[in-house]
Amino acid sequence: MLRGIQRWEGTAAAGSVVPAIVFHGDRDATVHPRNGAQVASQCVDRHDESLDVVVQRGQVPGGYAYTCSVHKDAAGRTVLEHWEVHGAGHAWFGGSGRGSYTDANGPDASREMLRFFGLS
Repeated sequence: MLRGIQRWEGTAAAGSVVPAIVFHGDRDATVHPRNGAQVASQCVDRHDESLDVVVQRGQVPGGYAYTCSVHKDAAGRTVLEHWEVHGAGHAWFGGSGRGSYTDANGPDASREMLRFFGLS
């Protein structure tokens, strides 16, 4: 679990950059993993400044390993998180195994999104 990431305090005015969080399994045969990488790249490209990147690796107990690249602006605000879930296919990560296209063996995408957008 990531700790100490600053919550986004900005506003989303017309034309402004909105923070993004991207999850993708690196073995997804439905939506190629490069799509997640391209979305992340487009988010980075929208910034007028260079972003600091911290790469964090983790493992869900009994589940998948993941790499999370956290991109921060000059003010230290996280503007992008790109989560690559290693060995995972096309799924909503952290969901119930009883659901369609859910995978309980991945990081909990819902929890991380709530945290990222300051809703938890």
